[in-house]
Amino acid sequence: MHIKEKLADLHAHLEQYTPAEREEVLTRANSVGVRWIVTAGMDLQSSAHAVKIATAHKQVLASVGIHPWVAAETDLRDLTDKIRYLALDNTATVVAISEVGLDFVDNAFTGVSYHNNENLREAQERIFRQQVDLACELALPLIIHCRGAYSTLISILQEERAYRVRGVIHNFDGDKKTADQLLNMGFYLSFGGAITYPTATTLQKIVCHVPLDRILIETDSPYMPLYLQLDEKNEPANVVQIARTLAKIIKVDSEEFIDISYTNFKTLLKIAMRDEN
Repeated sequence: MHIKEKLADLHAHLEQYTPAEREEVLTRANSVGVRWIVTAGMDLQSSAHAVKIATAHKQVLASVGIHPWVAAETDLRDLTDKIRYLALDNTATVVAISEVGLDFVDNAFTGVSYHNNENLREAQERIFRQQVDLACELALPLIIHCRGAYSTLISILQEERAYRVRGVIHNFDGDKKTADQLLNMGFYLSFGGAITYPTATTLQKIVCHVPLDRILIETDSPYMPLYLQLDEKNEPANVVQIARTLAKIIKVDSEEFIDISYTNFKTLLKIAMRDEN
């Protein structure tokens, strides 16, 4: 199947590659038809780096925000205001508030557990509310990280009226009830490498119930490797394999699915005019 600039990777962390690696990664992505990649911030430094990368590469867009791991474990005085100014100063590249959300499991990097730590969970909730308010203020969609916290997440999205800007849950791994609640609020669901594993039967059943016009695809590069992936690091070019796997699971033509998911991406992030340039 030949693809010509019809793929979009909703969520990646391009700052995690060396400059030389990044150029090779972007070249490979372009060669398989990846038109857009959103590189996400996790704190002020990585958000600024995301903007810098997006400014330097026409196929890259940026999202800026405070990750729940950072929200739980960092002194955040004035950080939301700094994220606001970063977004306002870079409207040509910033298309979303991300990576934001809730994680009531643990920090995969530091090993800190949030499961029974009420203070750290409350810190995440407080900062997430600020990020939702910021998204609504700037009319930017949310790209949300959620692990073990869907009930609280949905409550906050409802209380903060996040339907005003909507958004997407990246690497969605909730149950069907949760999916339905988010879809009813106008949110999209994004799927990545996890969907490619034969053992992900529950997730594969859930995706079959998601309307095609609410599905997005991502790699979360350089993390979240695909099933049988040979390279140590994931990369945006692999989004084509995720798209093909999803099309097979849903039982639709691959090119049709890629076209629909690409349209969904442009609709949510409001980049139709960019795509014409």
